[in-house]
Amino acid sequence: MKIYNSLTRKKEEFVPIKSGRIGMYVCGPTVYDEPHIGHARSAYIFDVIRNYLEYRKFKVTFVRNVTDVDDKIIEKAKSASSRQPSAVSLKEAVKEVSKKYLDSYHEDMELLGMRKPDKEPKATEYIPKMKKFIELLIKKGCAYEADGDVYFDIKKAKSYGKLSNQNIEKMEVGARISPGEKKKDALDFALWKTAKEDEPSWKSPWGEGRPGWHIECSVMSSDILGDEFDIHGGGIDLIFPHHENEIAQSEGAGKGFARYWLHNGLLTINGEKMAKSLGNYISIKDFVSKHDADYLKLLFLSVHYRHPVDYTEEKIAEMKSQKERISIFLQRSKEIIEKFEKTYKERPNFDPHEHFKNSMKDVEAYKERFEKAMDDDFNTPQALAEIFNIVHCGNLITMTYNDLDNDTIRYTKLKYSRDLIVEYLTKIFGLFLKEPQKTLDKIEKNLIDERNEARKRGEFKKADEFRRILLDKYNIILEDTKDGTTWRRKV
Repeated sequence: MKIYNSLTRKKEEFVPIKSGRIGMYVCGPTVYDEPHIGHARSAYIFDVIRNYLEYRKFKVTFVRNVTDVDDKIIEKAKSASSRQPSAVSLKEAVKEVSKKYLDSYHEDMELLGMRKPDKEPKATEYIPKMKKFIELLIKKGCAYEADGDVYFDIKKAKSYGKLSNQNIEKMEVGARISPGEKKKDALDFALWKTAKEDEPSWKSPWGEGRPGWHIECSVMSSDILGDEFDIHGGGIDLIFPHHENEIAQSEGAGKGFARYWLHNGLLTINGEKMAKSLGNYISIKDFVSKHDADYLKLLFLSVHYRHPVDYTEEKIAEMKSQKERISIFLQRSKEIIEKFEKTYKERPNFDPHEHFKNSMKDVEAYKERFEKAMDDDFNTPQALAEIFNIVHCGNLITMTYNDLDNDTIRYTKLKYSRDLIVEYLTKIFGLFLKEPQKTLDKIEKNLIDERNEARKRGEFKKADEFRRILLDKYNIILEDTKDGTTWRRKV
C-alpha cells in the first residue's frame, strides 16, 4: 500500500508504527455554523480511508476533534446576542452556539451515514493538558510570555515550512504584527490568549485566558494516540498555518508527531468558491432534503481525494444515473438468486475452487484491480470503475437468467459478484443502497393491469399514457419481457 505524504510530497510505502494497528487523527469541525457539503467531503474521504484500512485488516483508532471555543464561535455568539438581547452572558451564549452546531454536525453525519469516530475530544475538555503542554514549550525555550499572552517562537522551529514547502525568510516578507499583539516576530503564533471582557476564559500561570487554535490538536493527538502516530488528515487549506504550526509545537515539545500527512482537495460550486454572499452555499441538510445522500458520495468518489471537486447539478444527475444502474442490478440479481435457491434446493456436487478458476477469473481480476487502485493512495475513481466492471459481469448473467436452469456455476458467479459489490459499496464506500419498495398499492396495481390490457388490445397510445402516469406520478418503471411485464421503483 502506498500513500501520498504531503510532508515529503511523494507516494510512500505505508508502514504503520505498530504492526496491524493504525492511529489516525483528523481535524474536525469548528462549531459555529451549519455544516456544508465541503465539510461533508473531508468527513467522507477520511471515513472511506478508515473503512478501507479496516477492510485490509488493520485495527484503526480514529480520532476527530471538535473546536468548541474559538474566535468565530465567540463572534457568532455576539451576533446572536445583538439580534436577540437576553440575560444570558457571552460565556453561556458561546456554549449554546457550540452545542447547537455540534448537534447539527452530528445530525448531518448521521444523515450521510458516516460512522462515529472512536474518540471525539473537545477543546474545552483539554484546557488543563493544553496549559501543561504550553508550560513545557516555555521550559524548552520554544515559547515566551508577553503580558498575559503566550506565543510560540517561530525562530526555534528549525524546520518550519517543511509541510507547506515554504521558506521562513520569504514567509516573513509582508508579514505584519496586528494591533494589540505582543509577539516578537510576525510569524510567531498564539498558544494562549489573554481573556477579554465576558469571553470564555480559564485560569493559568499567565492569567485568565483561553488557548489558541493550533495547540489543541497537538495536545489531543499526542494524549490519545501517543507522541508519534501514523496518519494526520484534513483539508488542504489547513496545511498552512494550522498543520505547520502543529508540527512546530509538537517537535518543540520533543514529540515525534505524525508520520503520514493526508490532505483532501477543496470543493467548488459551478467553478466558484462556495460562499453565502454568492448565494451558492449548500448545507448538508439542504442537499439531503432534495437528493439522495449517495449521489454526493458518488460525486466525491468520482474524483481523487487530493484533487479539487466541482459540484454542479448536472454532475449530481450523472451520479443519480450511476446509482440507478447499480440499484437495478442489485434488485434483479437478488430476485434471480432467491428464485434459484428456492427452485434448486439440492445443487450438484462440484469442486468450487476448480470451477472458480475458469468461470470467475474476470470477476477476480476486477476485485484485484479494485484493491490495487485503493492500495495506490486510495484511488477511488479507478476503484469505482472496477465496481462497474463487476456490475457488467453480473448483468450478462441477469440478461439470460431464464436459461440458468440448474447452472450452479453461473448462480455462484452472480452471487459472488453481487456480494462483492454490496461489500465494497456499503462497508468501504458507505453507500446506503436502500431496498426499493416491493409492493404496489391498489391504485398502482390497477393502473398496471389497465395498461397491460390496453397493450393486449393493441391500444399502444393508451398503454404509453398509463406508462407515463406510472412513472411521473408513482415513480414506477415498467419493463416488458417475454415472460410478461415487470415493474420497479425509480431510484
